[in-house]
Amino acid sequence: MKFALVFFVLFMSIGVNLPDGIIARVGADPNILIVALSALVIAGLVAHRHLALIVLIIIMCIGANLPADYASHVGINRDALTASLVAFLLTPYISQWFE
Repeated sequence: MKFALVFFVLFMSIGVNLPDGIIARVGADPNILIVALSALVIAGLVAHRHLALIVLIIIMCIGANLPADYASHVGINRDALTASLVAFLLTPYISQWFE
């Protein structure tokens, strides 16, 4: 169950950050993906109670989805946030392999 939750959050995070043209070709609406990702993260928050990590992931998702001109004006690198978001989601599973 936990693996499935992280799997869906990871791929939905990547899907939300894809350009709108690619998402439209698949037939999905980016706003629906954002809502579904938020709901899935909140469900994970309730199920696992790791509040600080979930809040950090939500903030990183919001930062990674800022408009490009606003993000560059504020000084946020969206690619770095996306990469760190993927790293945050994969780190617990990678660490389990080495224990």
